[in-house]
Amino acid sequence: MKKNILAIQIPSAIADLQSNFDNLEFYLDKILQNTDIKPDFLFLPEVWSIGWFPPCFMNFSNDEETLRFLTFVAKKYSVNIFGGSFIRNDKGTLKNSMPVISRKGDLIGYYDKIHLYTPDGEGVLASGTNPCLFEIEGLKIGVSICYDIRFPELYRSYMSVEIPPHLLINLSAWPKTRSNQYYLMASSRAVENQSYFLALSQCGEIKDGIYNSGCSCLINPMGECLSILDENIGYIFYQIDTSIVDNVRNIYPNLKNKKINDFGFKVKEFLYDEVKCLKK
Repeated sequence: MKKNILAIQIPSAIADLQSNFDNLEFYLDKILQNTDIKPDFLFLPEVWSIGWFPPCFMNFSNDEETLRFLTFVAKKYSVNIFGGSFIRNDKGTLKNSMPVISRKGDLIGYYDKIHLYTPDGEGVLASGTNPCLFEIEGLKIGVSICYDIRFPELYRSYMSVEIPPHLLINLSAWPKTRSNQYYLMASSRAVENQSYFLALSQCGEIKDGIYNSGCSCLINPMGECLSILDENIGYIFYQIDTSIVDNVRNIYPNLKNKKINDFGFKVKEFLYDEVKCLKK
């Protein structure tokens, strides 16, 4: 099976929803003027709608406005969206959450970031407890947000399900000072799990001379870099071919040969079949 993915590397204005909405729509229109680019899936960076600035997180739960905008984008461009993340108010508890929306505008589910980056103050939020797998139009995707990438057990838990995902993603606001580590870990997670791995970060200045890294990349199951961006605004457009993943796993049965299957996480699976959303 083949599916087209589009990952957009953009900067964000701190705590300026409308500006970030306008910029994303402008950039999407610009990209999709190229009629050869017809994505099935759209990926956005972590907290793209408000920027990476944890001191404002407690006062900036914006899930309803951002959800309305992402629903509009999904319908306008007929694309399934993994919406980076926003600060979500879950019954009075704030979480860094990734919304997943179908091309018809249905909210399929959320992934709540498990590993919070406490040195920057993200610990004011509540951690998620479950890794989440989303299967949409036959493509199964294991998700993560930013700091999660440093914890390989999370991704190994995805490989413990009956049918492991073909694509793993990490949507981030990754610091420029550690951009080389981001690439190395993305490559490692791809090889370890014999999967495509998309590492997508914001770019541009955060505040007071501190920058996001950009340098987003897509790695194949053998650890080869298929696409990598520089520090500027850009995008990755690529056709994922699940048969390549299947072939690698058949030739090199690493996942079948692993001896440990309990990695301490309970995986939640979402299956979207265009008629109803089934959650296990």
